[in-house]
Amino acid sequence: MKNIYLFPNKLKIPALVLFLFSCIAMLLEAAEIYTLPELKTSVFAVVSDKGNLFNPSAEYSSIITNSITDEIIECMFFISGIVLAFSKEKIEDELITFIRFKSLVYATYFTILLLVLSEIFIYGWAFLSFLMIYFYSFILFLNIFYYTKLFIYKKQFSYENED
Repeated sequence: MKNIYLFPNKLKIPALVLFLFSCIAMLLEAAEIYTLPELKTSVFAVVSDKGNLFNPSAEYSSIITNSITDEIIECMFFISGIVLAFSKEKIEDELITFIRFKSLVYATYFTILLLVLSEIFIYGWAFLSFLMIYFYSFILFLNIFYYTKLFIYKKQFSYENED
């Protein structure tokens, strides 16, 4: 059987902490309950928008001053989510590999279904807002499906060992 390259098990707890922190920070920011402090700095932008909705003016390959707080939180979400989903378990067997693969397939199906349904039922600027959420849904559903299935498997396995 081919080797599947996974992250070491010792990265699972730090990834979980960072993933939960970034999820909470993004939810608080999106719900406008709490505003994170801004880290303004000069960044290189391939494309940036200087105008407004009615008079857009794009700049290409320029240095701009921008708050990078949201980029840091979002990168933390994506990286920790991938590390969390693809970290080895303490006991890695074929069934856990199968659960991981099945969760990957289900997350892919579910996010594509969301995209198709949104294409049919969401129009205008609301569709662009949905697309922003859509990018986060794959990582989120991958981890939800994987750890739910893993929990059910471990619960079932622990009951079998009690007899």
